[in-house]
Amino acid sequence: MTERTTVDIDPELLEQAREVLGETTSRGTVEEALRRVANRNSIKGHSSAVSQRRYFEQLSAHADLSILASEQMWR
Repeated sequence: MTERTTVDIDPELLEQAREVLGETTSRGTVEEALRRVANRNSIKGHSSAVSQRRYFEQLSAHADLSILASEQMWR
């Protein structure tokens, strides 16, 4: 049984989630995100994903990303 709920969702966040999850609809995106959070196995990996995200967010403070993305990096 499903329940109809009205929720305000940031459209940019929804689009990012849709791309990451590979869903084509808003409903599918929200349901898949809820499934993954509810699944105990995904919660175990969550802390690892959060740590990786923080690392990449801080990477630009420690490396010149423009050089890493350029051909100069590979010379």
